[in-house]
Amino acid sequence: MFIVWGTRGYEKLLGKSVVYRECPNCHNTNNYIIKKIGSKFALFWIPLFTISSKYYMICPICNHGTEITKEQAKEYLVEDEAK
Repeated sequence: MFIVWGTRGYEKLLGKSVVYRECPNCHNTNNYIIKKIGSKFALFWIPLFTISSKYYMICPICNHGTEITKEQAKEYLVEDEAK
């Protein structure tokens, strides 16, 4: 019998940020988006738990971004108006 294990990458869009500025890469001015990117441990192709994750603030036009902390990501996210 054999066991298949490894890692699987994932990317999750968390939403728009309140940060409105000019991108240093494409020079367009827009609200940035926040993404969580990481990897999960997988057993028999089923992702079980997160191994690592990082947060990024990304330009929605050219996808150029910078890494931010989890606290900054929570602070920069636009609050949902329906709440």
